[in-house]
Amino acid sequence: MTLLHRLVSRLADALFAVSLLAGLLMMLHVTADVVSRTLFNAPLAGTGEITATYYMIAVAFLPLAWITLRDQHVTADIFVSALPGAMRAVIAVLVDLLIIVYVSAFVWQTWISALARTERGEVWEILGGFLPVWPTRWLLPVAGAAMVLTMIFRLIARLTRYDYAYDSEGQN
Repeated sequence: MTLLHRLVSRLADALFAVSLLAGLLMMLHVTADVVSRTLFNAPLAGTGEITATYYMIAVAFLPLAWITLRDQHVTADIFVSALPGAMRAVIAVLVDLLIIVYVSAFVWQTWISALARTERGEVWEILGGFLPVWPTRWLLPVAGAAMVLTMIFRLIARLTRYDYAYDSEGQN
């Protein structure tokens, strides 16, 4: 179980690091575009498209496994919190199973879409040329698969009572 925990943690941390890097690059790129547009009246071609297709997708989806591992998703558990402990435990397992099924379907569909767009060599037309966007289509199935793996780990941990809790700063 410790080996699986280590694997899931490293995968989640790596994807989170990539998302942080994408966020930093996005800030630098947009800042350079604003400076270039304002001072030199020469905007950087494709900034909006690159931001929308590369940076924002990475920032939004790659941290899913990291957030899942730390149980930091937004929840509304006002009704569940009032239930007895045994009932909460059953509901938690059922919710974990439902999430695994749903996100697995997400991975499957985004995989099919990414494969089709890769085969087509999907591009977007931008000022001065074309921007290949097919590589970013793979971020969704990768992020989703990492989340499914994390959810499976969490479900096994819940069922075996394996304690992997993180503190408020995300440290185990």
